[in-house]
Amino acid sequence: MSPAHIWERDATVGTIERLLAEARQGLGRSLFIVGEAGLGKTTMLERASAAGRGQFQISAGRGDAAESTLPFGIIDQALRGLGFRGPNDSHSGRPSPLQARAAWLYAALEFLEELGSPALLLLDDLHWADDDSLALLSFLCRRIGSLPVAIIGTLRPWPRNALDMVGSLTTDGDAVIDRLRPLSEAGAAEMLTDRAAGTISAPSARRAARLAAGNPLLVEQVAATIRRGRRLPESGGDAAATEVGLLRARFTGVSAEEMRYAQAAGVLGNRFRPAIATAMAELPAAEGDRALDALSQGGVFKSDTPGWAQFAHPLLRQVVYDEIPPAVRSGWHASAFRLLASAGADPSETAEHAARAGMLGDQQAVTVLAQAGRAALRAGAIARAKQRLLAAVEVAGAQAPADLLMDLGEALLASGEGRRAVATFRRVLAIPDLAEPVRTVSQRMLGRALFIRGAVQEARDAFRAAVTSALPSDQSEAARALLDEAFVSWPTGGPALATPLLEQARELAAHGSPALRLRADTAWAFSTFVSGDPAGIGVLDASVGKAMANPEADTIDFAWNWGTLGTYGNLCKWTERFGEATRAYEIGMQAAERMRLPVAIATVAVMHGDTCLRTGKLREALELADRATMLADLAPERAFWAGIVHAYALNETGQMEEFAEWFRRCSALADPDENWAGRVWLLHIEAVLAMHARRTADACALFDRLRGLAKRLQILEPCIVPWAGDAITAYLHGGRIDDAMAVLTSLESMAERLPCRFPRIVITGSRAAFKQIEGDTEAVTRLLSETIDLAVASGMPVVEARVRHRLGAYLRRAGQDLAARPLLRQAIDLAEASGAEGVARKAHDELRSAKGRQRRQYVDPDALTATEDRVRRLAEQGLKTRQLAGQLFVSENTIETHLQHIYRKLGINSQRELIARARHPQPEQVASGAGPPRGR
Repeated sequence: MSPAHIWERDATVGTIERLLAEARQGLGRSLFIVGEAGLGKTTMLERASAAGRGQFQISAGRGDAAESTLPFGIIDQALRGLGFRGPNDSHSGRPSPLQARAAWLYAALEFLEELGSPALLLLDDLHWADDDSLALLSFLCRRIGSLPVAIIGTLRPWPRNALDMVGSLTTDGDAVIDRLRPLSEAGAAEMLTDRAAGTISAPSARRAARLAAGNPLLVEQVAATIRRGRRLPESGGDAAATEVGLLRARFTGVSAEEMRYAQAAGVLGNRFRPAIATAMAELPAAEGDRALDALSQGGVFKSDTPGWAQFAHPLLRQVVYDEIPPAVRSGWHASAFRLLASAGADPSETAEHAARAGMLGDQQAVTVLAQAGRAALRAGAIARAKQRLLAAVEVAGAQAPADLLMDLGEALLASGEGRRAVATFRRVLAIPDLAEPVRTVSQRMLGRALFIRGAVQEARDAFRAAVTSALPSDQSEAARALLDEAFVSWPTGGPALATPLLEQARELAAHGSPALRLRADTAWAFSTFVSGDPAGIGVLDASVGKAMANPEADTIDFAWNWGTLGTYGNLCKWTERFGEATRAYEIGMQAAERMRLPVAIATVAVMHGDTCLRTGKLREALELADRATMLADLAPERAFWAGIVHAYALNETGQMEEFAEWFRRCSALADPDENWAGRVWLLHIEAVLAMHARRTADACALFDRLRGLAKRLQILEPCIVPWAGDAITAYLHGGRIDDAMAVLTSLESMAERLPCRFPRIVITGSRAAFKQIEGDTEAVTRLLSETIDLAVASGMPVVEARVRHRLGAYLRRAGQDLAARPLLRQAIDLAEASGAEGVARKAHDELRSAKGRQRRQYVDPDALTATEDRVRRLAEQGLKTRQLAGQLFVSENTIETHLQHIYRKLGINSQRELIARARHPQPEQVASGAGPPRGR
């Protein structure tokens, strides 16, 4: 059957058809059709569904002003129609609300990626969607560019939330808006003549069309009135009143029972259960059935699902609902609540009625609202959870119980509302005769709320109060409070503040659960190691087996710790046990991916990216940093650290302009507190940039600041932030010999206790620099040779390349070209194998000066350059030209040039083909390392 004729919507239909054609080719797109009620938005969705039938898996979701839906309701409704069932919830432990939210978004994207066939999501009445649904929709729209997925949504201009979200998407090029306008007078008259089945004259049709103001729905109402032989309402110049009059005409002649039934249905929502509407209207079952049938015959209701009915158009429901006096509405909602609860409806369905009924003090309403809020909180639907829990507290009034207030505080904390969270936890603490266990937890959560508000000292005081409250009866809870206090002390106090707290926490956790003991041991081992004490290494080595056996539990919440695997991996890489570090990170990454936890994925990517930097896998380091960066909207706290990995990697690859840009991005992301621990890394990077620019005095001043900060925070372990060698070099170039010697002496005292070779590499290399100043050629050569041996044993090829280049350059300048050449060639080989182009270029220059034979390297003209390969990897993930340019800090024209080179070399013509090639790699692609992308 051909679709019904529509008037003056050809442009919108054409936009829909183009969107579907592109999606079929793997270029996912989003279209949002905006217009006032009645202009045909739903008809456009029906046309899209008809156009996509047989080519797409199609599913729809619909918003409703009166319905309370499940978390992420309208989008989840559409995704479930395709088989989606939310994130995997089989892992042990409960993730934080923010972690659960990120997991839900990530799971939805992964579901669409793995669907295997084109999908069309139709979303009607998005203006009623809650903030959680809009966040999920925005997330998907920004990431379906490389998927065979089309999303088409409709919305009115008001309420504004949905339109604002759509506006942001269109500004960024991730969606298209199509605005529906009223029909012209001629078009409306033609439609009216058609719908009235020829029972109206042309002049009358034009007059009636003017009455409908070009609104297709109202034209339909006019036509229905004409077909029934009824009189049309007079137009008094008030468009809104005329609209209501036309819609109200649908109810002309209905009985009092039928009108009462319609009002009951209007309270239930656009979609309702007929049995519940009958009971609310206080009608016998048979009369309810007759009312439903009569109203359906009159075009008020329709039904396409057994056991359910719905208004033929939301505006009809709105007319009915608005005519119910506000005082009466609350009674209707209370009745709906009671009936739905008695019928065993899910709390998510009954909660909206409990909230609208104003049932102050009603315990059943409090219970249902609390259940709905807690379910939303567990799912990560934070906005919905906050809404429901706030309503529960309001209904409970002064008798709101502590557990309800605690849940509300958690929701407020997750939504970043620190001030309201603080007030909520303080309200809990003010409850008379509050149980001590609840008081302790409330104090600890108050500390977290104060911390996110930036009140660090008040937060520490709250944690200390929690410890006092817990002791001596609950040592485990006291240990948790100390662990939280150590966590908030770290950023601005480092091990100097954290380690004493962790020592106490470890003592208290000794008789607690295995998980608590593991967390305390891990945190203590990390903090002591960072301060330069290796005592914790053995403790962590003994503990990691449990984490490897159950990595899902270990990676459950990276908001307040790194987990044992992450900490173990860090200590292994800092002690040059790179194989063990890689194994720990790989296990952690696999667990994070299985559980679809993007915060954990981004965290492990950053940590392992640092391992790759040290082991000369610079390309892999950039891949991991890119992956973490592209998850920044789900894991914003990892964005700074992903930028740090980018900066260090780009310094090694010699891409100094991009290196400087990443420094600027990191600076913008940094905590403004000058004592923040992240500034140790930031100051090092800034000093390296100053050295490259030959601003030696500036570099020395930056190292002065870095040394002072590291000492205050007790971040003294030299392998974590490898700044000591650069500082000595800067001080020597600046003639500040005493400062260079001070750094060296401190390093030597550390190296005696640590198992890693890197400090000894810096020490022997620095001793060589001092001997070079003295002119002792023999000592310089001997010390640099020892440094090379240490570098070889360390497993850090870029470090080895630097030292070989340094000794080769020194020998060349001393006139020993023959001895210099093999060192320089080895430096070149190591640097080029690692991608350290900066070192390779310097070694090439020295080899040329030493009159060494330059190896002719065959360069395949069809091979991608390093930059092109990076653009390829990002483009395979569907990033648009603008996004690629932003990630690589180049112009869009430069990206277009790179893409054209990539297409030519790979024998393809478009990004669509590039994406398809990545998704279905040929054997030769895999062999060459050009396989599918590893992350989003």
